[in-house]
Amino acid sequence: MILVIGATGYVGRYFCTEMVSKGVDVLALGRSKKVQEFFAENNVPFQYFDLNDEKCFDSLPTENVDAIIDLSACLAELETPIERFFEVNTLGVYKVLDFAYRNNIKKVVVTSSHKVYNDIDKKVISEADGISFKGDHSPYIISKIAAENFVEYYNKDFGMNAVVLRLTGVHGYGEILGHLNADGSYKKSTFEIFFEKALKAEPIEVWGDQSIKRDHIYIKDVVSALYAAATSGDNKGIVTIASGVGYSQYEEALALAEVFGPEDKKSTVTCRPDLPGLTRGYIYDISKAKKLLNWEPKYTDMVELYKDYKKEWISKKYHNYHYIIEDQRPATL
Repeated sequence: MILVIGATGYVGRYFCTEMVSKGVDVLALGRSKKVQEFFAENNVPFQYFDLNDEKCFDSLPTENVDAIIDLSACLAELETPIERFFEVNTLGVYKVLDFAYRNNIKKVVVTSSHKVYNDIDKKVISEADGISFKGDHSPYIISKIAAENFVEYYNKDFGMNAVVLRLTGVHGYGEILGHLNADGSYKKSTFEIFFEKALKAEPIEVWGDQSIKRDHIYIKDVVSALYAAATSGDNKGIVTIASGVGYSQYEEALALAEVFGPEDKKSTVTCRPDLPGLTRGYIYDISKAKKLLNWEPKYTDMVELYKDYKKEWISKKYHNYHYIIEDQRPATL
């Protein structure tokens, strides 16, 4: 059995549902009653779990547990109180590792972020390039690095086989990419704006230097990476999970227009290098993940990725559960 903490989030819903469809024994753990109904509809076993409630740990099964995946996270929002990052991202991971160790569960998978590489300026970045505390969301980055250190401590001193997955930006239907405020107001991301223009075959204007490329990963490749990590035997350590391929915003816009545009008309995409755009790109070396986890991404072609994204978008199976003011809700959701 695989215990999945933070299963009610975006990645958790995809992972647990996919595992059940493949006959893998999982127990989804989380707090959301809305998502509990989703799991019931998809035959995913669910148990209420609050990371900050010690009694919830006491109620977890310990027999025949092969691995624990911790997907819980306090995300990088500038208005988030600093202590919240450490309560969830750092102490939460410590609690999971301690529970696993005390119950002789050697395999724990923890998700971290590519933001730990935040200002490393290289064409292709790997785990060997170290980490960075600089840039936006520094408290978030520091909380993730501290959690990674806890994992390495338990691996070294207590014989655990824990794996850290540093996820690059995750692409896929159901994800909030813009900024959602507590009152439900929403500021759309560039991707969501391009998406809506592509649907209507409206012109898309891309700003900035299009030699800058970014490496994203599709949600279904994240699912396969999580399973590979959970079943990686004695292998342990920190790996970067990405596609290994970079795309410019211009290339992404062209792919969106091709896949989501009407059959009889597509958006024209033009570049405006004179206007401010992205200032930094990143592409990741995923050779360590391939070797350590025997894993590699399937969706590295942007058009093929969006074709699968479109299928999920049409089905609305993994729709987002957050409240967003209706006239501000992006068409991606």
